[in-house]
Amino acid sequence: MGEQVLYIGIDLGTFRSVMVSSDSHEEEELTVIGTPKDLIAKNFLKRDVLFGEEALKNRLALNLFRPLEHGVIKDTPEDRDFIAHFITHLINLSDPEEYDRVVAVIGAPAEASYVDKTAIFDAAAGTVNAAMIISEPFAVAYALDMIEHTLVIDIGAGTTDLCRVYGTIPTPDDQMHTEYAGDYIDRKLIEEIQSKYSGAQITKDMARRWKENNSFVGTSTPDEPIMVDFSIEGKAMTLDITDCMQKACEDIVDPIVENVKLLIAGSNPEYHDQFRRNMILAGGGSGIKGLGAMIERRLSDLGNVSVHVVDDPVRLGAMGGLRLAMEVPEEMWKNLTLASR
Repeated sequence: MGEQVLYIGIDLGTFRSVMVSSDSHEEEELTVIGTPKDLIAKNFLKRDVLFGEEALKNRLALNLFRPLEHGVIKDTPEDRDFIAHFITHLINLSDPEEYDRVVAVIGAPAEASYVDKTAIFDAAAGTVNAAMIISEPFAVAYALDMIEHTLVIDIGAGTTDLCRVYGTIPTPDDQMHTEYAGDYIDRKLIEEIQSKYSGAQITKDMARRWKENNSFVGTSTPDEPIMVDFSIEGKAMTLDITDCMQKACEDIVDPIVENVKLLIAGSNPEYHDQFRRNMILAGGGSGIKGLGAMIERRLSDLGNVSVHVVDDPVRLGAMGGLRLAMEVPEEMWKNLTLASR
């Protein structure tokens, strides 16, 4: 029998991460790590580290960390330990010990895929035999087989990454990122509600849940008002936040449009038309109703613009990583300005 190889694709997101493997493992995990606050908590939880939903469920007994909160890994030994714990946890969910060799392609936020490449490699080194680090927008384009003169808009939690893709691994000059993304919308939504309803008591998790269920822009107004439950100075209320939701979601549109224009203007002019006609809207923010159509309208002064909104924003980046792992031979990785271990 030949060597048994396990191929893994990982989308290392600022809010949610996804792992898929060649033997059909699929796992989602919130990109959150928790460590016990004290010895009492450690004895109660019987673990040194908790991940994802389990960490959130026990958050009152834990110190919580989001290792990619703003799209990059903080340059401290503690934060590098956190990302190492998290990547190892994701890879171990695929049962790698059953294979002779493990190969992983890890998609990270555009800035992290270059600035923090060494930290991500170091984190994966103890669990895989070879690793490739790519930007999440490129992984999305590769999964869709749309790597010929495509512009990807990937709206995550911590950052919105924009990337020109033209048949090869993009360079840092091909990419831009902005913090006008999911976390920004959550903060803006809280600000808008508290401005409308003085004394409103809202957490970031409450705002995020409301956004995930009800986000919209432009004319995509919901059939019914968005009514949610929260307290005002301790008193239970059910109130309308429809206008607050629209304002918060639309606040990220202008920065995205401005960056798209810069990326197109900075590309080879012979291919401007193809970039305009081949845009991909991906990431969790692609689920905002009406966003693709609004971006098209705001870019209409450039000419004929087409924005393709992905069907599966959660799994797509990881599927692109898995496809790359299986299709690109390891000996070619260094030629792609990447590396293997």
